Amino acid sequence: MLAILFINWSTGMVMTGYALWLGAPPAALAILGALPMVGQMAAPVALFIRGGRRELSANLSVFGRGLLLLALFIPLMPEPWRVPALLCIAAISQFILAPVSVLWTSWMADLVPEQVRGRYFGFRNGVLGLVGTLGNLAAGGLIDAVGKPWGFLLVLLAAVVAGVGATFILRRQHEPPSQSDPPRLAELIHPLFDRRFRGYLGFVGLFLGAVSVGGPFVFPLFLEHARMSFTQLGLWTLIASACGLVLSPLWGRLADRIGHWTVLLISSGVAALVLPPLWLAGGPGQLGTIWLAAVCDAFAWGGINTALTNVALQSSPPRQRGLYLAWYWMAYALGGLLGSLLGGYLGSLHAQTGLPSPYHLPIAVSMLLRTLAVAYLGWRIRRNRTHTEEPS
Repeated sequence: MLAILFINWSTGMVMTGYALWLGAPPAALAILGALPMVGQMAAPVALFIRGGRRELSANLSVFGRGLLLLALFIPLMPEPWRVPALLCIAAISQFILAPVSVLWTSWMADLVPEQVRGRYFGFRNGVLGLVGTLGNLAAGGLIDAVGKPWGFLLVLLAAVVAGVGATFILRRQHEPPSQSDPPRLAELIHPLFDRRFRGYLGFVGLFLGAVSVGGPFVFPLFLEHARMSFTQLGLWTLIASACGLVLSPLWGRLADRIGHWTVLLISSGVAALVLPPLWLAGGPGQLGTIWLAAVCDAFAWGGINTALTNVALQSSPPRQRGLYLAWYWMAYALGGLLGSLLGGYLGSLHAQTGLPSPYHLPIAVSMLLRTLAVAYLGWRIRRNRTHTEEPS
């Protein structure tokens, strides 16, 4: 719960609002929003670090999260340096934290029995979504009450305290014994010869790339085009997470019955075909579709978050789990990198498009690419069925 507060406050609406206050253009917002994905390029480093997963996860988390303290001093810098400094600090932090994705996921896969993994992570995601959103609501109220930039600085300081504090609890979690050696070159590329997993990597790169084209612009669209306050934005995330508290466990139980592949297809279809039109239909004084999107967001991402990593876990042999996860996070990162570059470029074309905001075109293109990714996933599932039974 403490860790999710750090994640939400350091990468979500608070950081976006801070960047806007610092004068970030659309290209910088695209980069900032994609950094949690792009940072995963460093995830394979986990394969070459010796030591226990618990100790490594805790130490890297302390260092990566504590680094965000430097962001508190950015307002003291000359104005032209501020946005580049924020991007630099956020990027270094994400690259340090990236190996934790592999270490922690592998650790939890050994800890949680496979037959209940879907419902466990579904329930976990629902609880953390609610906790994170209550944090967002509190952060939004504090920012509106205290003003800028002090509200941002207080929340970022609280984020660091929560994130570092979480590591003290993490160190008390049981770690099943494991042995792993740095992979040789032949072993390193072995997952790419797995036809089903290779196809899954293609979907991950395409879909997460599509998300990163428009995703970083959703909150700026709400704040600058629809004229929502930070308190309203906090309430939006509260609605999404409250719905997620119910829907995520249901997705998890459903995944244990019908398979994570099927859940991923349904939920990503909602993220592609329902969410972007609802965002774009909103505007000043016309927030009805935006509020509805909060419910649909919980429906879509409750399934996606439960299924994405679990498909990677199910696709990996136990002895090569870390290696398969590293490739999963690499595809995640590459898609995020390419998508953020495209999104930043599209946002810079605002003057030529005549659209109501710089954020409309990236979100519209994101919707198109998401739809292509979902169509590709459906094709891969049908192809898998012609060879073997659908994964459960």
